[in-house]
Amino acid sequence: MTKGGKMLNKYESMVVITPTLSEENAKKENESIKDFIKKNGGEILNSDEWGKKRLAYQINKFKEGYYFINYFTLDSTKLTKLDRFYKLHEYVIRNNILTK
Repeated sequence: MTKGGKMLNKYESMVVITPTLSEENAKKENESIKDFIKKNGGEILNSDEWGKKRLAYQINKFKEGYYFINYFTLDSTKLTKLDRFYKLHEYVIRNNILTK
């Protein structure tokens, strides 16, 4: 897939957001993640909300988290920016980006 002459790859990203937020605020945080992807030239293809689930193991003293999976296209050179955004985001306790 190309956009403006640049090759856009398809990705799948799973994000776990801290359970201290309400479900509505967790959804807003996922919207801010999707906005970041769009601002960096990406396109959201689909998004799944799994809601609050128990974690397989404790992360940062949390036993639960809100799970979101976003499917998107993005220029591969922007992946580092997205990964840094996740790491600096105060409510993201775990993330994973996979190539589709």
